[in-house]
Amino acid sequence: MEIKLLPEGHEDLKKVSVAWDFVTDGDPKELITKMTKLMFENNGIGLAAPQCGVLKRLFIMGTDQKLYAIINPEIISGEGSERDLEGCLSFPNLWMRVNRLHKIKVRYHDITGQTIETEFTGLIARVFQHENDHLDGICFDSRVGPATLDLAKEKRRRKSG
Repeated sequence: MEIKLLPEGHEDLKKVSVAWDFVTDGDPKELITKMTKLMFENNGIGLAAPQCGVLKRLFIMGTDQKLYAIINPEIISGEGSERDLEGCLSFPNLWMRVNRLHKIKVRYHDITGQTIETEFTGLIARVFQHENDHLDGICFDSRVGPATLDLAKEKRRRKSG
């Protein structure tokens, strides 16, 4: 299975993903391994399967010190709000301040299919929400107003020369 990063504007980035089924879809390890390689090659801290053309509810997040494989996630609750800078591997060099929950309680399956329930705060909570949005066909450019998006695109255009 070959995967590649879908570019900004690709129609699959707007599609809702379906649940990973450990029986019919099998072991997600190969996909997760390839996604991890692609994420690190592009200096990312999160990557959702739909960004690779795989419309399944699966994403990875973290660093080489601590990597999470998140399958069939759900956000149970959240609190606090903070606006901070985000980027996206499918939108190279586009950076915008996006509002996200500061603390979230989540439930998901790990790579073995075990159900995990935990809480995340700060940056890792932000990454979880960003990647989870991808599973619902929501890209971060739709989380800001048109003026913010236009300004960020203009800044990117100027930097790329």
